[in-house]
Amino acid sequence: MAPPSGPSDQHETGDTERARSAEPIAALFRALESVDGEVSPQLARAVQATINVVTKIGQEFGLLTESEARGALGPGNATDMPDFGVRYRGETLYPGFLFEPSPDGEWPMRMRPLLKDLKKIAEAYGWGGQDVVFWMTSPTTWFADHGRPVDHLEEPAAVIAALTDEAGIQW
Repeated sequence: MAPPSGPSDQHETGDTERARSAEPIAALFRALESVDGEVSPQLARAVQATINVVTKIGQEFGLLTESEARGALGPGNATDMPDFGVRYRGETLYPGFLFEPSPDGEWPMRMRPLLKDLKKIAEAYGWGGQDVVFWMTSPTTWFADHGRPVDHLEEPAAVIAALTDEAGIQW
């Protein structure tokens, strides 16, 4: 067991932590002060949670801009790009898991065919594309392994059934 740290060690650690948090705090203050009216703590927390989720998705799967996605899909397939973008820093970005290699090889990528079915289900229940992306990257008890739908993309029928059940829940 390490000996207890002395007061000077605690002071340096505290200073370092305060210095690291000073910039984000200042940025949050500026952002919140620029809003006319009150911002509830719940709204501020929800916005930050959304940013955290999008960042995590980007780290794990990569995020393509709209022009990058359209370029990878090619002009014939770009029209198939459903509304599964996520908003981040004023842009619509598309997670890499939405795409798979094109079987005909004409273009590098295509949208996963599963997404057309998911879009229909989402629209029927009033879900947006971003809602589906977030759902796909969240663990669910629908799968035996309590995994995420994105981990089951090779089982499209199971993902479709899971979204149908999840979206159709009425409280």
